[in-house]
Amino acid sequence: MKVAYGKKVVATQNYIASYVGAKVLENGGNAFDAAIAISATLSVVLPYTSGLGGDGFLLAKTPEGIIAYNGSGWAPKGLNVEKIPSPRHPSTVVVPGLVDLWNFLIERYTSMSTYELLKPAISLATNGFYVSKSLYKAIKNSSNMPESWIKTYGNLNAGDKVKLNEMGQVLKIIAKDPREFYEGKITEEIVSGLRKQGVNVDFSDFANFKGEEVKPLKTTYKDYTLYELPPNTQGISTLQALKLAELSNVNKFPYDDEKRINEHVKIYGIVYSDRNNYIADPRFYPLDVDLLDERYLRNRMKEFRVMIEKMNTQDTTFFVVSDGENEIGFIQSLFFAFGSGIVVKDIPFNNRGFGFTEGRNKPEPRKRPLHTLSILMAEKEDENLIIGCAGGDLRPQIHSQVFEYYADYGLEIDEAIDAPRFMFLGSRIVAEKRLKTKHEQLDYYSPEVGVVQALKSNKKYNIAVADPRSEGIALVAN
Repeated sequence: MKVAYGKKVVATQNYIASYVGAKVLENGGNAFDAAIAISATLSVVLPYTSGLGGDGFLLAKTPEGIIAYNGSGWAPKGLNVEKIPSPRHPSTVVVPGLVDLWNFLIERYTSMSTYELLKPAISLATNGFYVSKSLYKAIKNSSNMPESWIKTYGNLNAGDKVKLNEMGQVLKIIAKDPREFYEGKITEEIVSGLRKQGVNVDFSDFANFKGEEVKPLKTTYKDYTLYELPPNTQGISTLQALKLAELSNVNKFPYDDEKRINEHVKIYGIVYSDRNNYIADPRFYPLDVDLLDERYLRNRMKEFRVMIEKMNTQDTTFFVVSDGENEIGFIQSLFFAFGSGIVVKDIPFNNRGFGFTEGRNKPEPRKRPLHTLSILMAEKEDENLIIGCAGGDLRPQIHSQVFEYYADYGLEIDEAIDAPRFMFLGSRIVAEKRLKTKHEQLDYYSPEVGVVQALKSNKKYNIAVADPRSEGIALVAN
C-alpha cells in the first residue's frame, strides 16, 4: 500500500509533488507552505488535471478551528448564452480561482517566502520535466483540441522532456505578488490571449474576482461529525449519501452483496436528483430546502425512482498534508482533461462553465457554476479523517464508499481506499472485478472509480494514503 505513518506526512497523485511537499516540511515549512508548493508543482507536471487556469478548494483543521475556502471562478460579465454549446466551447472558460486560494493562504498562514514555495514548480517549468504515463495518456485521449493546445502539448510522448517557459515566467510574477495574476500587466496579456481564442472576457472579470472563506456544512454519521464544502459545490451530496446510508441501514449487508449495491444506486439517484434541482451559486439562488433533514430524506426514500442522465467522470487532483498540527485537504481542477483546451502562456484554461445546466444553475454573468469539487472531513473523539479524490460527478459516491468501508466495515483508512468500489453512472453500473458482481466489470484497480488521497490523524501519529490506482505516493518528512 502507498501509505506513510508519522507526524509530518503528505500524499498526492504525483511522485514529484509528494517529494516537493515533504522537502518543504523537512525544511521547516508548515502544512500551508507545503500545500502551495505541492499545488504549484501539480499545476506544472499534471497540467491536464489542474493549474493556474483552474480552480481550487481547501478544507483544513488547525488548532484554532476548521478553515474552508472556495476558490471557484465566476463566468465573465460578457457571458450571453442560454446554454453552453459544448464541453470545449470558449464560453466554458470562467475566471480561474486557484491563484486566489494561494493568495489567501500566503496572506494568513504561510511562513516561508512565496518564491521559495514556488521555486520547485518554476524550475520544473523552465528547466523541464519528463512526461509521465498519466500525462501521456491524457494527451493521447484528447481529440478535437484547439491549435494553442496542439502547439504546447499535442506532440508529446511518455518520457519526453518538456519545458513550459511561459508558465514558468507567470509563476515568477505570482511569486512576487499573487494578485498580479488578476490585476497586473500579465492579466492584460492573458485576457488578450483568451479573447483571441473566442473567450468573451475582459480585465475587470479578473480584477474584480476574489474567492471566499466559507462555513463548512456539518452533520453526523453514527458517532462521527462530518464536514463538507457548501454550495456552489456538491459537498452536500456526499453528506446526503451518507445520511441515507445510515437511515436505510444498507451496510448491514456484506460489502459485496448485490442488495447493498442496488440500495446504494437508489441512494445515489436521490442524491443526484436533488443536486441537479437545488445546488447552484448561493449568491444567485440560496439553498432553500434542508436536504439533510431526516424527515425529508425518509420521504425521498419512499417516493424516488432512479432516473438520472449520464454523469461526467473528469480530471481533478487532490492531496493531503499535515505538519503535525495543521491538517489540510486541497483539491484543484480544470474539469475535463486540459479543461477547455485553450492554452495561453502554456497554461490550459478550465472549461468549468460546462457545469452550468438550467434552472437555478443556468448560465449567468459573474455566476459560479455548480461545482463538482468537494472534500470530506470526519471527526470522532481524538480521531480526524480527510478524504478527497479525482472523480468529477462521481465524487459523492467515492467519498461515501471509502468512508463507509472505514466506519462500517472496520477497515483502516488505507484498506478502505484499497477496497473495491462500484459506481452508478446514470445509465449503467460499473464495478472493479474484485467485487465479483453481475454488473459491468472494470479492471481490478481502475481509476474509473476515482483516485483517492486521505489523511487520518490521532494523538499518536498521522497516516497519509495515496490511491494505488494512480502514480501518486505518500511520504513522511523527518
